[in-house]
Amino acid sequence: MKASEIANLLKGKLTGEDIDIKGIETPEKAKEYNISFVFDEKDIESCKAGVVVIQEGKERKSGSYINVLNVKDAFVFYLNKFYPEQIKRIKGLSNKARIGNSIIGKDVSIGDFAYISDNVVIGDGTIIYPNVYIGYDVKIGSNCIIYPNVSIYDRTEIGNNVIIHSGAVIGSDGFGYIEKEKKRIKIPQIGKVVIKDNVEIGANTTIDRGTIGETFIDEGTKIDNLVQIAHNVRIGKDCVIVAQVGIAGSTKIGDRVIIAGQVGIVDHINIGNDCIILAQSGVTKDIKNGSIVCGSPAIERNKFMKERVLISRLEEIYERIKKIENK
Repeated sequence: MKASEIANLLKGKLTGEDIDIKGIETPEKAKEYNISFVFDEKDIESCKAGVVVIQEGKERKSGSYINVLNVKDAFVFYLNKFYPEQIKRIKGLSNKARIGNSIIGKDVSIGDFAYISDNVVIGDGTIIYPNVYIGYDVKIGSNCIIYPNVSIYDRTEIGNNVIIHSGAVIGSDGFGYIEKEKKRIKIPQIGKVVIKDNVEIGANTTIDRGTIGETFIDEGTKIDNLVQIAHNVRIGKDCVIVAQVGIAGSTKIGDRVIIAGQVGIVDHINIGNDCIILAQSGVTKDIKNGSIVCGSPAIERNKFMKERVLISRLEEIYERIKKIENK
């Protein structure tokens, strides 16, 4: 495909030779017949791609380039246009699957050895991969993708366009016990999980059912691999939760919150809208709207950085105090 055609598709401007493009590659590995999207200005000249896509107002001294309004937007558009997701579509309902007395929508695909319990509702166009377990009274919306070895427990409700990756467990019992005569007695977990539209859940993530009521994930939230969400947690819209996060029971998280990797959050606290919790933080109390916190226990980032500077000077301060005392 000609570089000029790609420029038109990206609503960009081509400068230089209108060469033939034979696929996309990273700036580090690109050849003279590739196109590459360059996000970091320092990589523009070192990239060997025949054509680079760069931010409007930037230039390339040697070679062709396409200026676009937003490189990330153009990158996503290009991938969707030329490399649509290659879902190995399972045709129809496998005769090796167990499908109970349930309502199955149009164009639903169910793979080998999937187990669909009774009273399940599955919306149009949803794909259920092999070895998925779906419990009693589960509701799944349209155009969802449930990858292999996912387990969805009873009464879970899942919206439209939800993606659940392999090994995820949705609706397992919350971790709740009382102590009686020095023994742990299990608290029955009779609630459910509700997942709204356009949520994505990573591989081997676990979301526990509510003890009473529901664990709730709102629209557009994206959850990475290996995340633990405990019973009765409520997560708002368009949040991002990165790998190895653990969220304890009954915590409420607002909209557009970003939780970085390996964060631990205690139970029964409130995290406001538009907060950012930096990696490996330990959150032990409420966080106000728009806060950026880090550390364990987590505090405001600016305060944390000031404290780190002071800690780094402790040896120097100690030596100065010793000299004063000696005098």
